[in-house]
Parts: sequence; structure tokens; C-alpha cells
Amino acid sequence: MTANPEWLVLCVWRALLGEIYPSIRGVAISLSEKNILVIRYYMDREPIEFDSGSMEVVATNISAQIGLDKISRIELECEYAFDPISELDPLDGFVYCRREYDM
Repeated sequence: MTANPEWLVLCVWRALLGEIYPSIRGVAISLSEKNILVIRYYMDREPIEFDSGSMEVVATNISAQIGLDKISRIELECEYAFDPISELDPLDGFVYCRREYDM
């Protein structure tokens, strides 16, 4: 696992504004040496079409901010995850995690 560059984390945070909703448990990202950005949503339910649309908005926002010189492609993944956040694959790091209580 390598750390994501600060410029990328800030860009993704901005792109996520207004796109985080209660079903999202976490958002993990990874940037490969070939400048392929992977964005993975972890959901508390099976993904639906709305989730894909939201991810496309985030990808469009990122592309508009950065352009193709730093990111050649964005791959979007959306998974239902029941395991605790601490047991999920963070890729190169989480950029969002929902606060979850064990009550």
C-alpha cells in the first residue's frame, strides 16, 4: 500500500461533496503507476443503479479538476460490505469512512 498524493486526496474530497449519502460506509482510492485511479464505494446494501450514477458524477468532477495529464483512466467499483471497516481493503487509503457504532 502506498500513500495517495495529497493533491489527489483533496481533489477526491471536493468531488465527493454532495455525493455522500447514508448507504455509503466508506470510499477507498488507489492510483497506479500507470495513472489509473480506482474508486471503490463500500455500501451497507447491494449496489443499485443510483450508486453507479453517483460514482459517475464523482468521476466527472475529478476529471474536470485534474485532466488526463495526471489520471489516464478512472475505474469505479461498488461493493456491498458487511464486515467492519477495519477489515475492508482500503486500497491505498480511505478518503471517507462513515462513523459506525457497535451498540
